[in-house]
Amino acid sequence: MKSGSILTKRELKNYFAKDLGWGWFRKYQAQLVFNFLIDAAEFCKDGVILDAGAGHQRYKPFFQDSIYITQEHQAGIDMKNMQDIEHDLISPLYEKIPLKENVLDGVLSTSTLEHIRYPDRFIREACRVLKPGGKLFINCPFCHPEHETPYDFNRPTSFGLERWFRDAGFEEFTIKPSSSCTETACAFFAVSLWHDIRRSDKRGRELLSEALKSKNGYLKVISKAIHLCYAKCVYLLAALCGNAFRLLVDRGANDSTTLPVGWIAVAVKPGKFDKSIRFKNKIDFLAKCKNE
Repeated sequence: MKSGSILTKRELKNYFAKDLGWGWFRKYQAQLVFNFLIDAAEFCKDGVILDAGAGHQRYKPFFQDSIYITQEHQAGIDMKNMQDIEHDLISPLYEKIPLKENVLDGVLSTSTLEHIRYPDRFIREACRVLKPGGKLFINCPFCHPEHETPYDFNRPTSFGLERWFRDAGFEEFTIKPSSSCTETACAFFAVSLWHDIRRSDKRGRELLSEALKSKNGYLKVISKAIHLCYAKCVYLLAALCGNAFRLLVDRGANDSTTLPVGWIAVAVKPGKFDKSIRFKNKIDFLAKCKNE
C-alpha cells in the first residue's frame, strides 16, 4: 500500500486480507471485523475519530475521509520500537484521554482493550470525549493466548463489557461475537498442540543453542531437533484439520455463540448527534480541543 493513497472499498478489503493478515480462510470472522471497520469509517466520515491504542496505525487507511487522531501509551511505543511513528496523544488510556469533553465523533479500540490496565476507566474517558450521539467502536479478544506480555490484562465476557458500558454512562449498545465457537476451536487447536509439545515459548534456534552448550551437547541438539520437527509436523497436521473443519462446519457467529474469539461492540453516547460541528484538519482540531 502506498503512503497517502486513497483506497476504494475493494482495495481496503485486499489491504485488510493481505497487509493486515486476516486472510479470507477465516471468512466469516474476517467479514464481521471488516464490516465493523467500514461502519466506523462511514459513521465518522468528515468527522473526527480517535484510534485509542493505535500502535502502528494499521487502520488509518479506513479513515481517509476523517480526521484521524491517534493515542498510544509510552510503554507500548517503547516495547514495539515505535519511536519513529508519530502519535498525536501520548498517555495511558486508563488515566486520561487528553481532549476536551464532547469533541469526537468516534473512538476506535481494536485489539487494545486487553492491554489496558483499567478498561472501565478508559471506557468512561471515551464517553466523556465523545459528542452526544457519538460512538465507541470496540473489537476485543475473549479467547486468545497471552501476548505482548506483561501488558496483557483482560479477556472480558459480553456481560463484563455491558457492565463497563452502563457504568460509563452508555445506555444504547450492541455486543456481538466476532466468530463462531468452531472458529475459536480451529484457530487455537494447532497452536495449543504446538505449545504443549514444545513446552517452551522460545524460538527453535534458542532451544538448539541451549542444548549445544549442555553436557553431550551434539546428542542433545539432535534430540531437540527431532522433537522440534515432530512438533512442527503435528502443528501442520492440526492446522490442516482445523481448516478442513472450518470449511465443513463454520457458518459464522450466531446468537447462541458463547465461546467466540472475541467481541465486536458499539456503544452510543446519550444525546442527539450533531454533525454540523466540523474542523478544518488535524492541526485545527488539536489546537482547539487538546487538553493537557
